[in-house]
Amino acid sequence: MFNWFNSSKTVSGIGKIESDFIVMFQTASQEFQLACQVALYGRNADSVREEISDYDKAVNKAERRIRKELVVHCSVRSMIDPESLVMMSIAKDAERLGDYAKNIYDMGELAPMLPQGEEREQLQILDMMIRKLFARSTEALQKHDEELARQVIIECKWAGEQCDKITQKLLTLEEPNRRTASDVLMFRFMKRMLSHMRNICSSIVQPLHKLDFTKKITKKSTLEGDLLSRKAEFQAELDAEATRWKM
Repeated sequence: MFNWFNSSKTVSGIGKIESDFIVMFQTASQEFQLACQVALYGRNADSVREEISDYDKAVNKAERRIRKELVVHCSVRSMIDPESLVMMSIAKDAERLGDYAKNIYDMGELAPMLPQGEEREQLQILDMMIRKLFARSTEALQKHDEELARQVIIECKWAGEQCDKITQKLLTLEEPNRRTASDVLMFRFMKRMLSHMRNICSSIVQPLHKLDFTKKITKKSTLEGDLLSRKAEFQAELDAEATRWKM
């Protein structure tokens, strides 16, 4: 929709707001990665509690700063332009990414045990997918790459559907184990992160009135299989993370 990062823009006004948004988005990505190290790989929660809190506060402060900058920007121009409306919307999506990352950390701290078996593999694959999607979303925003944004949207929708299927299965277990409630919440948090990331990328390819609505884009998806069928794609990263935290 908009060329957010046109090189001709100055470092003031909307150009600065857009730069602040990218920093906010990347901070949420760092918070998510740290949270998953605790919740999925057994990193000591106490060792990163302060860092997680700092990331979470930084994301929240960034949203407030962006809101304030948008008010000033619109007041100076004596008009509310479409760019400002879109930025206000996706800043909230980025703030929610930080919130769900914090929820994942909290689950790692509070759950009686790490995920086990198939659910652990699926959550770890989601972790790697979302890390990759954060990076690709950042690139799409910076380059105003509509095709890359569409690819991210399709991946997010597909992965979210996998979360729904797994959640439904876990909720119908006749004899749920101690991890069932924790796993259901984890898959739900992952799905919500994917949804907010999809919303952000929709700002690149959708007009303002269709922001967040991507059904026509995802109808073109050719993705098949399930999360476990994607494991080989992320095997090197999974092995490195497992070795790092000695799982």
